[in-house]
Amino acid sequence: MVPEVPVVPAGPELATPTALPAGVAFLQTIAATDSGGAQAPGQANVWDLNLDFSLEDGGDDQFDTALALSVKVGASTDVFPSDQLYAELTALGPELGAADGQLLVSFTSDPGFSGVGTGGYALLHPGTQVRLQQTLNLGTATGGISMSWVGNRSFGNRYLGSLRDDTIFGQVVVRDTAGAILATLYKLDVNGETGTWGSASLTSFAGQTVVLSFEQRVVVSGMVIDNVSVQDGSSHEFVVNGDFEAQGTGWTVSASKMSQNVRSGVRTAGGLEVQRTFYTQPNVLWGRFTDVFHNPSAAAIVAEVAYASDLGSDSSGIIYPTPGATSKALTTWDGSPGDRDVGFVFGAADSVTYLSATALHTPDGDDALMFKFNITVPAGGSVTLVNFLLTDGTDTGRTAADVNARATAIDTVAADIANNFKTNFAYQRGLTQAQLDTLKNL
Repeated sequence: MVPEVPVVPAGPELATPTALPAGVAFLQTIAATDSGGAQAPGQANVWDLNLDFSLEDGGDDQFDTALALSVKVGASTDVFPSDQLYAELTALGPELGAADGQLLVSFTSDPGFSGVGTGGYALLHPGTQVRLQQTLNLGTATGGISMSWVGNRSFGNRYLGSLRDDTIFGQVVVRDTAGAILATLYKLDVNGETGTWGSASLTSFAGQTVVLSFEQRVVVSGMVIDNVSVQDGSSHEFVVNGDFEAQGTGWTVSASKMSQNVRSGVRTAGGLEVQRTFYTQPNVLWGRFTDVFHNPSAAAIVAEVAYASDLGSDSSGIIYPTPGATSKALTTWDGSPGDRDVGFVFGAADSVTYLSATALHTPDGDDALMFKFNITVPAGGSVTLVNFLLTDGTDTGRTAADVNARATAIDTVAADIANNFKTNFAYQRGLTQAQLDTLKNL
């Protein structure tokens, strides 16, 4: 008899170096089911990093600050300072794609995002490299060749978070069939505009086959394109489906990868070298902070680490221990409707402080939440703490009859993280082995 070979589950997909540029804001590919609007089609919220590597806003005012970090040693308290530079950030794998919920281009007629009138249009989602392209055979073109389009390029001033990404741009270019840029018809970046938005000449490409490409790398707001037309002197149209009434017919979207695992520079707090990492993937309800506290000294350091959050519900938040999470998580929803539901998973905290509103439309609670951890970091060693923040597309307060209502979608996922972090490797994705080896609270 051949003995059974035990099935060994695959380990987590750990963080790896990547050459992809770091991001500072990441859209969440989930549906907005309330009336609070969305950041882009199919993308309800945004994870937007502050200068102190906390989060701000969420896109629907779910929080004014989330998980700001401080370290107390003895009687002295040091905050993780608000001085992060984009140049200090490190992007880490896993490199995410369509299977992780990455959206590149939406072909839609949703009037909420167009700014160009009615009917179909294309929206380029934020990303590290987004290209909407069509190959044009201009071999039969006669006379001059003119190009026109309409759309919305307001992304140029759209930043969320305080870390400015200096590689932001939007452009309209002509490429050869191998991908090399032949001409830049229009570009908007931190240096300003070149070319004319909405019109260009392609006369110099008569007789050639070229690729027309609308492209962007932006933080949080997408480029809208509609009514694309390329005509020669005989009014022959070379663009197929330039009005996007047939969705994406005739167009191609270049595949690309993105990183949503970004690590801060090192700061010193309480004698500890502190480094923060934020990770999420587009199609999950959670973002994860991983904070490493390294002791460079020759003696152990005893510290109290505190995480402060400020809800956006203006003291009307209904806050409660997440059901089934064994006191390792909190859920909150806005008792004066307006903000989407939020959850926190902090694991084995030494202190959790919050104050819920007592009734709907009654601002007698407190927007401030605080989680504290007592850690001892050995000489030359490190301790790691992990905290999860959750948000979805629902505002429970819009349908709640009283404070006993529950934000069930947040509750379900928060409880699963609290109970199954060690066995569900999806929650460990993007961590390093050193972080897992020194993890204290989950």
